[in-house]
Amino acid sequence: MLKGKYTKTGSSIIVVLSGKTTTVRKGAVNFERLGEALDADQWDRVPQLLDTKGTVKDWAGGLFDVRGDNILYDGEQLPNELTKRILAMVREGSDPQPWVNFWERLMRNPSWRSVKQLFPFMAHEGIPILPDGCFLAYKSVTRGYLDHHSKKIDNHPGRTIKEKRNRISDDPTHACHFGLHVGALGYANTFGSDRRIIICKIDPENVVCVPNDSSQQKMRVCEYFVIGEHPGKLLPNTNMVITEEDLLPKQVATVKAQPKKIKIKIDPVQPKKDPGATVSHSYDDMDEEALMSQSIADLRKYAAGALSIKGASKLPGGKAVLVPRIMYHRRRVSGPFAPFNILDFEGLMSQSIADLRKYAAANLSIVGASKMSGGKVALASRILQVRDED
Repeated sequence: MLKGKYTKTGSSIIVVLSGKTTTVRKGAVNFERLGEALDADQWDRVPQLLDTKGTVKDWAGGLFDVRGDNILYDGEQLPNELTKRILAMVREGSDPQPWVNFWERLMRNPSWRSVKQLFPFMAHEGIPILPDGCFLAYKSVTRGYLDHHSKKIDNHPGRTIKEKRNRISDDPTHACHFGLHVGALGYANTFGSDRRIIICKIDPENVVCVPNDSSQQKMRVCEYFVIGEHPGKLLPNTNMVITEEDLLPKQVATVKAQPKKIKIKIDPVQPKKDPGATVSHSYDDMDEEALMSQSIADLRKYAAGALSIKGASKLPGGKAVLVPRIMYHRRRVSGPFAPFNILDFEGLMSQSIADLRKYAAANLSIVGASKMSGGKVALASRILQVRDED
């Protein structure tokens, strides 16, 4: 194994190998992987890592082929938008498998035009790919989680929204047409008034159309899954791991009172009662199917009285909207973190960052709460914002 000499600083790596000197600066695609190989004394990898092409091959474990400035997967040249994303993933040291899963899902999309249109959309900021190959996008909905157009589609976290593909407009020249809409954050933040932003999971196979307007920041799909609330800033540009805790977790750790700080009793918070509500609280134990079998009048009394859901008696959409709202609200006010619902900013700040993250993910469906930067101040502020929006 041929060894050379190198000098490594925080901003550059200088390698002398076979009489040739190569300088790689921080920010280059191969900077991190070259540094790791040198630190581990893996000189057999160094020649390949001295250039971008070799770095991509090393990162992908042979999954990709590099010819000139082009990256090929399974013999097919990738579009520029995806090439840039792959280089960003290499630079970040992300796992290549999510991208491979993304590509395989995309190849199952029956529309050639839909496949080609998706590439420029994926170039926008904050559209991460998940380990299973699906990607995340943003959607603007009303404060009550209904779509802005019909006010009938319920978008509470945990809901899968779908429509027959042949009922979705696939014409990119029509900006606003029939379909289920999601988009980049820049578009979602301009759509609708008195809105909230949710995060949706989309299978590339279900992309139908990316309209030409709005700089291709929006798309029409035939199915999406609502993961939860927008965390308040852009999601990652490359990969993102969504844990079970992020995806509507069923179990969370027990809350521990902080010594010499605000002590929290773990007994479930008793919801406010409406004197006019006479519906039995046995409804608390009913699942979604059982609730759908009840009368709309009783469901409204239960929602308003036992759960204090504002405007339950006037909520449009009938049981199809009211029952998911009940299920979502019950999850938000129950469980071991229910006492956090009554804490103000000071009270939240007195808790551990770990418990705040679990509360944010489990009770409020804040996507990426476990990875949010800014410490307790940013997280507590976001928690209060989401609670106030309800």
